[in-house]
Amino acid sequence: MKTNILSAKTIYGYLSAVLLALSLSVSAYAQAAAPAKTSDSTTDFTLANGLKTIHRQVTGNEVVAVQIYFRGGTRNITEKNAGIETLLFEVAQQGTKNFSKTQINRELSRMGTVIDSAAGYDFSVIAMRCVRKNFDRSWELLTDIILNPLFDEKEVALVKDQILNGLRQQNDNPETSVAILSNKLLFSSHPYFNSPDGTVESVSALTPAELKAHHAKILGAGRMVAVVVGNITLPEIKQKIETSFGKLAKGDYKNDAVQSFAKASTPEFQIINRPVATNYIRATFAAPPLDNPDYPAFSVAIDILSQLFFQEVRVRRNLSYGADATLLSNRANSGFLSVTTPKPNETIRVMFEQIDFMQRQTIREEGLNSIVSGFLTKYYTKLETNDAQAARLAEYELLGGDWHRLLTWIDEVNKVKPSDITRVCRTYLKNFHFAVAGEPSQFDRDLFLSR
Repeated sequence: MKTNILSAKTIYGYLSAVLLALSLSVSAYAQAAAPAKTSDSTTDFTLANGLKTIHRQVTGNEVVAVQIYFRGGTRNITEKNAGIETLLFEVAQQGTKNFSKTQINRELSRMGTVIDSAAGYDFSVIAMRCVRKNFDRSWELLTDIILNPLFDEKEVALVKDQILNGLRQQNDNPETSVAILSNKLLFSSHPYFNSPDGTVESVSALTPAELKAHHAKILGAGRMVAVVVGNITLPEIKQKIETSFGKLAKGDYKNDAVQSFAKASTPEFQIINRPVATNYIRATFAAPPLDNPDYPAFSVAIDILSQLFFQEVRVRRNLSYGADATLLSNRANSGFLSVTTPKPNETIRVMFEQIDFMQRQTIREEGLNSIVSGFLTKYYTKLETNDAQAARLAEYELLGGDWHRLLTWIDEVNKVKPSDITRVCRTYLKNFHFAVAGEPSQFDRDLFLSR
């Protein structure tokens, strides 16, 4: 493949406005974040039963973020019970052996504490955010929700109806429909094929007895990871973790490697035949995971590609309000391209031209340095809250193999060379699994399958 040097003026021009805006925000962020000392105050400890806790003491604010993770995600479920962890943790918040639903809601409202939960491809999490003065009482509620949920039949039915309404609405939303379908094309024969949100059929069939049995199954210290970020000392959190979870059994969870996608090298194209005002397009593709040496370079490359899409598809050609490229962070990782447009073939040709551009050109060193500076500024901006810092630490521990790698992330990004950007674009930006919604006659199937 012929390689040329990409004019720094070309790509730098696309990004200069963004970089200027971001460079201004650096100063503001630095001033706001200055009181907090975080990078040198992070540590971890593991109980005898295997429960690992990551602790970062932040003294610059009074917010405490606590996140309790349960490993496994979609490997804990089947097609039949998909969605069970989403339902389980939502219902757990509706009443425990020691607190009624009314008591929980009243106490959370009085303290301004927030408890929430989510289920993902690789883990489920129940999280709490409170202010320092209410930490003890908030911790009491959180741990009772985790350890002693009632799974009352009426509450199960109520929360199940809420989840089912959301699942039914997914089918009415073309953007969600193409996202689900493009994922399923890539995830075929993989544990991720079973969505952690479940389906109308799987969630409808779940019973309180199944929730209790699944809760007992995943409540093993060996699969749990706790992350605490806030103005809490290490001795304090050690005492809390030991008292609340020290008597849990380790369980039999094994943190086995996640298999790669069997259909990663096969491009696909499927149409959802639907009358819509504009066409919805999404292409999922296999990408390097967090612990892969290519992840830093590909993260920067996707950031550049997004800016190119914005300039060429939206600003210069006026083909779409939004065209984007996104890199996710799952253990078996993927990314996706997305766009809505009345001119699907013309738009996809332009987006492919930008990918070809990235694969054939080499950015000049000085241009890349400026791009990396802007990329890292956005990274810092996303870590302004204790919640975000806790989530990032957990991400590296659960998906990247060790939270300590987070501390070297900036160095790894700064080491990215122009040749790395070209190489990772050639390696990963191909074999797209397209799902589209619209009138079939508007789509050139061969074009969509050409990459």
